[in-house]
Amino acid sequence: MINNLDRQRKDWPALSVIKFVCVAVMIFVHAHMALVTEGFAIADTTFFYKATSNLMFLSLFLFALPIIAGFILRVDFDEYFVGGKLRNYSFKKIIKVAIFLVVVGFFMNLFTAGARYLFSWNILQLIGLSFVIITALLKMFSTRAVFWLGTIILFAAEPLRNFLGSFDHFYFVGVLIGGDKGFMFWPFFPWFSVIAFGFLFAHFYLKHQDSRKFKVGALAVGLAFLAVAIFRNEISPYLNPTYVWGLSIFQPKIGLVLASMGFFCVLTVLSNFFFNNIHLKKYGIVNSYSKGVLWIYVILMFVSYRTSFIIKRFFPMNEPSFAYFILPVSMILLGWLVGALSIKLLREKLIVVKLKKLDEKKSFF
Repeated sequence: MINNLDRQRKDWPALSVIKFVCVAVMIFVHAHMALVTEGFAIADTTFFYKATSNLMFLSLFLFALPIIAGFILRVDFDEYFVGGKLRNYSFKKIIKVAIFLVVVGFFMNLFTAGARYLFSWNILQLIGLSFVIITALLKMFSTRAVFWLGTIILFAAEPLRNFLGSFDHFYFVGVLIGGDKGFMFWPFFPWFSVIAFGFLFAHFYLKHQDSRKFKVGALAVGLAFLAVAIFRNEISPYLNPTYVWGLSIFQPKIGLVLASMGFFCVLTVLSNFFFNNIHLKKYGIVNSYSKGVLWIYVILMFVSYRTSFIIKRFFPMNEPSFAYFILPVSMILLGWLVGALSIKLLREKLIVVKLKKLDEKKSFF
């Protein structure tokens, strides 16, 4: 989710399409929720509550975003991978990336929700922390350690919530398991597991060079995970009318987490089949969203939330109307603009400085 983690050895349009779709859905969902809620609650007798309840499966697109972040991290590490371990990679580099993500996330909280929620825990903070832990595991151990920690965290999340639930008002407990107070979204348990999954998915993708065997295996795993979620009736979160961003979404059952992983597997295989040979225009909407995803997320979270109050002041959202579409459509178009500007300003204007050792026999004078 950060621009300098998007350097791939080859252009993979399929990944760009996946990022575009997931971010576009995220923008729509946030704009929709901002419009139809009051104080993060929604009357369960309204049209919008019923419609939103039926569309909660769209959360799988949002849950795919941290998986994509893990995927991109592994691609960025590829030249440093030797025998399943990370070699000759400075740990300070990932610390700087993590600090950058965390600080950007806190500033987004400040400008969006106010000083009271400055230190709320959101997806950027989760990604920053997870990147540091994955890097440490790879330098000390190997990809097996990433797998085992991800698996343990996935299955330990619910028991840990039951054990520490009464202490979730403490900040670091909230970081671990989440909580309703202080906007403690995206807790480490279980969401680290999906970032680890994205990392491992990319690891095997690169290892097997996108072979047919890998595609069949990924599709089989994806369908199996989705089947488990359907069997457990956990493929879609419950919409709590008193707090729409509540525990059912960010402290999910294991089936919903598996569904997000399975959905990503299926989405990736299908996208690779249909879109891997398409040509993307530099400033087209797909490429702009893919390259500028971090800045699209940060800027549009603020703009969408603040603009929703203005729209609701003039157009009450009691029932469907043309005014409802103003915010989602305008935010998707604004996201295109932000992404295109990020390409223009942050990629094309980069200055590369190379230092060359001076020959001692030569002099400036």
